[in-house]
Amino acid sequence: MTPRLVQAFDVPVLAAALATMDPWRRLGYSAAALERYLLRDDPALTRMVLEREGNAVAVLALRRPWLRGPYVELLAVLPQARGGGMGRVLLDWAAAQAGDGANLWACVSDFNTSARAFYARQGFVEVAPLPDLVAEGAGEILLRKRINSTAD
Repeated sequence: MTPRLVQAFDVPVLAAALATMDPWRRLGYSAAALERYLLRDDPALTRMVLEREGNAVAVLALRRPWLRGPYVELLAVLPQARGGGMGRVLLDWAAAQAGDGANLWACVSDFNTSARAFYARQGFVEVAPLPDLVAEGAGEILLRKRINSTAD
């Protein structure tokens, strides 16, 4: 599995699927808003996908530069592709983009217990709660994975 850049033809299906999945569903993100996010011009944001049978079924949005390492803004594996290691592949790709950065960062919704467990299995540590970050009453948790101890 090799990540590739998101293409415009990937976006409608991905955005529609994400809008039905937590945390985006619970936080009220529409498919249209997610399409805009995945397509907007942002030179500091790299969006990658993994395919199965020619269809994008996993997506990563990686912001760099960020604080001493890149920041995973969005990571999702569509339900039909879960359990096959795609999330890990995308996080490994993200870590490889860190260069001299010491960390790989992410945020996870405090209610998203499955994502919290996934990130913990990948070596991330919860470092700070961020109450009301995305919406009133919707807390996020800042996560960090140390990836380059020589950069400290």
